[in-house]
Amino acid sequence: MGTTNSPHIHALGTMSVFYIPSHKLDDPRFYHGAQTARSAIHSFLMHRYEAYTQSPTPVKGYWVNQADEMVHDVMERFEVSFNKESEFDRLIEFLVEVCQRLDEEAIYVTRGNRSYLVTKKADSFSDD
Repeated sequence: MGTTNSPHIHALGTMSVFYIPSHKLDDPRFYHGAQTARSAIHSFLMHRYEAYTQSPTPVKGYWVNQADEMVHDVMERFEVSFNKESEFDRLIEFLVEVCQRLDEEAIYVTRGNRSYLVTKKADSFSDD
């Protein structure tokens, strides 16, 4: 399918997707009662990008943790699109903060066809 010159289509850029554990999204304890992860994510995405999509339908993720144990969680999916790679860097900075506040080891992120783990500590998943 090729690019169209239709005046009815507006290119939004490359899609970025990230997943947040459902049970932590609305718990104000992670944000010291000031707000919730859901409200912080909403505010950030609307302020920076003026649009996003959130899928309230739970997604179950499975992975092996650093202790070689299989773990899983139920998460919600957030999707945002933008053209500038510098905006991806800003999204990652925000997700590091979310990761730290929620006490998650990592947040799974995709941008286009690439996948990443955003970690709360630098080099937490480096190869040994």
